[in-house]
Order: sequence, then C-alpha cells, then structure tokens
Amino acid sequence: MLQPFRSNSTTSTAFLNPVLEVLIKGQPVGRSVSHLAVTSNRRSPADTCVVILAGADGKTIARGDSLRVRWGYAGSDLTEIFRGFVREVGVTGQVVVRGIDYGAILNARRVTVTFEDETATGIAKALLAGTGLGLELEECDVVIDRLPLFDWTIREGLEAVKEFLLRETGEEFGDYIREGAFHWGRKDLAQLPVHEFRSGVDLISLEPTPEGLKLLETLVVPVRHSEVVTIDGDLFFVLKADYLWDSGGRTRLWCEPCSSR
Repeated sequence: MLQPFRSNSTTSTAFLNPVLEVLIKGQPVGRSVSHLAVTSNRRSPADTCVVILAGADGKTIARGDSLRVRWGYAGSDLTEIFRGFVREVGVTGQVVVRGIDYGAILNARRVTVTFEDETATGIAKALLAGTGLGLELEECDVVIDRLPLFDWTIREGLEAVKEFLLRETGEEFGDYIREGAFHWGRKDLAQLPVHEFRSGVDLISLEPTPEGLKLLETLVVPVRHSEVVTIDGDLFFVLKADYLWDSGGRTRLWCEPCSSR
C-alpha cells in the first residue's frame, strides 16, 4: 500500500518523489508535461484527460494516437490513471492534448436489434460482443421482457438497461473500462480497502459536498473510482477521482459512506 508521507532512517528520500509517466503512441513525453488533468467518474460514460506540453512539437501528435498515463512514487509500482486515445490537439504557444478513454468506441457503434425475455447481463454481453474489450460482468438474472433498439449506440443501449434496473429493482449498476476490460455491476462494498487515509498523514483536506459525499484532497495516491478506502477508520466507496499534475501531484476523491457494509 502506498503511503507517501511515511519514512524512516533507512528509506531514501528518492522514494518520496512523485513520478508521472505519459505515453503518446508508446513514446514517453513526461518531461514535457507542464499540466495534466484526468477526470474519472463511475457515473460518466468515459474518462477524459488534458495534457499540456511545453517545448513539444504538436505536429507529431494526431487524433487517434494512443494515450496512456500512470503515476506514483519513485521505487513503487506506478498506477494507471488513464488509457485511451487523443481526441484533439491544439497549439497555442503550448501543445494541448485532449484525450478520451476507450469508452468512446461504445458511442461509435450503432445497433438495431430487439431483445425479448433476456437477462440484463445477457443484453450487455450481446451489445459488447465484437468490441474487442474483455468482459468483467456481474451476473444479473433480472429479465427484460422487451427492449427494442433502433439505430442506438451501444452506450445508449447499456444506459437503457441500467435505467430499467434502477427503476424496477432500485439497484444502481455502473460500468467502466479499465486495462482493456469492460466492468459492469453493482457497487462492490465488500472489497478490501486499497488505501487508508489518516488525518495528519496523507489528508490535505476533507469537506462535505451538497450531494452528501465527502470530497477528499491528497497527494499522489493509487486510488481509482469504484474502489473502497478508509478515512480515519471509516469505510468509503469512491465515485469519482480527479488527478491533477502541476510540478507535483494532487488527487481529489468524491466518496460515499459504505453504510450498507
């Protein structure tokens, strides 16, 4: 577990240095990054990324190029916080690269099909067939008697299934793409915490939000949405994460209590 603020007499200070790795077309551009912002939200259809490069040649970067971001601390494994492709490149003194994750392919494909007496998970499997994504789907045996899709995107079809489940069962299903796999299912509140935040150790601030969540700000941490953390001993489920880099890293996490656990 990564705990950047802890050290002892045998630990080199180099191991406390935050590390950023940005790859475009598989080539590192991290030394040119003057700003990075990644937004990852369980309730949004795709993750987004903005990278500003100083002293770089924007002509070598094109729409559709692969874009990958990892970060962490020297001496520790880096955590992938974004994987997708370049959506837009602009040059205004600096090179501004905007990226979107592979969820975009779900908006690029359209289907015309009618599902009858099929389970929610069965519909999700059918919609995602042929996308090239690995599938990590929680089984849901709720049957949808009829779902006609006429020239709908895959994303629209998945959202229709999630809305049906929420309306009929009161259960919220979420999905996201991570490391090449499509994940679908209920919130996993039983998973082990991936990080333990403690006041005076790695909590910069902790504030309530109007939606009843906790907004936590910290430094570089290996935490992503849909994971569980502890905050001063209490369990929380992460709904959204912002990763910011400006000569060092900051992480903002929007968390809800695991009250049902």
